[in-house]
Formats: sequence, structure tokens, C-alpha cells
Amino acid sequence: MSWTRSKEIISLLKSKLGLDEDFFTVKKIWEKEVGTCGVEIDGYRSGTIFAQTESSAANFELIVRKKEIIKKLNQYIGSSKIKNIKVKIK
Repeated sequence: MSWTRSKEIISLLKSKLGLDEDFFTVKKIWEKEVGTCGVEIDGYRSGTIFAQTESSAANFELIVRKKEIIKKLNQYIGSSKIKNIKVKIK
């Protein structure tokens, strides 16, 4: 039986959940630029931000402002990493 280091397990879990360094950068910028407005970021993977909201109004606002938000977030990051935002209502 071989042992797996806890650091490797945590790293694997973070990548599976989309919780890498990019996620935390995106989340911090999101909160500064968009605010919380009842929307929680769940993950970030392959250029897509995954978020949840309890409000259909907040969901609609994000749909309307999606391109603007993506543009602002990419300006902060300094590249075009973010391609899409997917929001679901809880």
C-alpha cells in the first residue's frame, strides 16, 4: 500500500472543484467590481466563472451585464482568461 501525501490530495481536490489560484484572484476582483449583490461564486474553470444566486433579478442583471463584467475582469487580470459566466438560481 502506498501513501498519498495530503498536499497532493488537496491540490487534486482544488483543481477538481475549480479552486486554484485563478479562482481566488477572480473572486477578489469580482467582489470589488461587481459586489456581492446576492451572487456567490462557486468555481472557476477553463475560462468560465460558475456562480449561484437566490434572486432571479440578480440573475437577470448578470445576464444583461455579462459582457461588461467579463471585460472588466479581464482588464484586471491582464489577459483574456475569462470567457463566460454561468449563473444558476438556487
